[in-house]
Amino acid sequence: MERMTTVSNYALKRSKRTEFFKRYGIVLIFLGPYLFFFLLFCIYPLLYGIVMSLMKFSISDYSQNEWRGLKNYWTILTQYSNSVYSRNFWYSMKNTAVFAVIIVPLAVTIPLIMAVLINTKPKGYKVFRALIYLPSVLPVSASGVIFIAMFSRNFGYINQWFGTDIDWLGGSSTTAWIVILLLCLWGGWGGNFIILSAGLKNVDKSLYEAANVDGCTGFRRMMVVTFPAIKQQLILCLFTTIIGYFGLYGQIYVLTNAGPSINIDGINYNSTMSIMWYLQSLINGTNFEVYGMVSAMGLLLGIFVGIITGLQLWLTRERKSGTKLSTEFAAYMQTGVIGKSAALPEVSDDKGGNEK
Repeated sequence: MERMTTVSNYALKRSKRTEFFKRYGIVLIFLGPYLFFFLLFCIYPLLYGIVMSLMKFSISDYSQNEWRGLKNYWTILTQYSNSVYSRNFWYSMKNTAVFAVIIVPLAVTIPLIMAVLINTKPKGYKVFRALIYLPSVLPVSASGVIFIAMFSRNFGYINQWFGTDIDWLGGSSTTAWIVILLLCLWGGWGGNFIILSAGLKNVDKSLYEAANVDGCTGFRRMMVVTFPAIKQQLILCLFTTIIGYFGLYGQIYVLTNAGPSINIDGINYNSTMSIMWYLQSLINGTNFEVYGMVSAMGLLLGIFVGIITGLQLWLTRERKSGTKLSTEFAAYMQTGVIGKSAALPEVSDDKGGNEK
């Protein structure tokens, strides 16, 4: 049976389609490739990884794959004394978390200080600005070679300059972590520096003038004017820095390869092992049946990072102060009375506008 329609209905539907493509056609053309590759390289691997984490998964022999449910997660979270995977996971997570707690404040504070100093526009500030950002241009491998040349025990410049014989990278975990920390700071402060410098340039200069009139100088002016004005940039730097250093891998791989070895309660650990280095070492090894366990570890890491960033966003959220003070101020401006006794005069609804 043929469907009949009127000319007016057909024209209306056609005009709606034409209007839709006029309004959203260009958007779909530009977003289409991004959405396709986002689904292909982000959403699909995520869903596939969730399925793998619930299985004993082998990439060498698919016939050996078997469904395990939440057993991989249970082993990682609870079998610390019985499973080498659980022990190494928690040890590497502890290393990563402690390192992040130490480096994140430094990785935000140091670029902030440099951005404030450059914002004063001293002589040659453009050269200094370029030099500050320059380390961020170098790849991690090149930066690692520079630091190996500086801190190597046999031919390192530091030992030669100071006449010492310290094995910075292989002697103890403390010195190795110090070198990793220095490399991360030197090679990573450029991004936060650019973000904070852009934020400082957008601070309203009249606020500084008002602060000067009120007698605020130096540190006090930074606390009441600068930091509140660049709060969003600081939150962004904290957010990206926390996520970045929970994915710490390249610096460790180039400098120490997770060494030196350390013995704890009769068990040997790689003392500078981060969680990402441990996951990479598992999938790059010869045991092809660990992919289910590695997927579970990766998802647990993502959950932990999500919880931390969620807490950070909750703690740094905008808090409304309410209307109490503004109401009292408005009452004071009309009545001249300060405090709770001040009240705005009520206006009647009659056309004369007489007060009640």
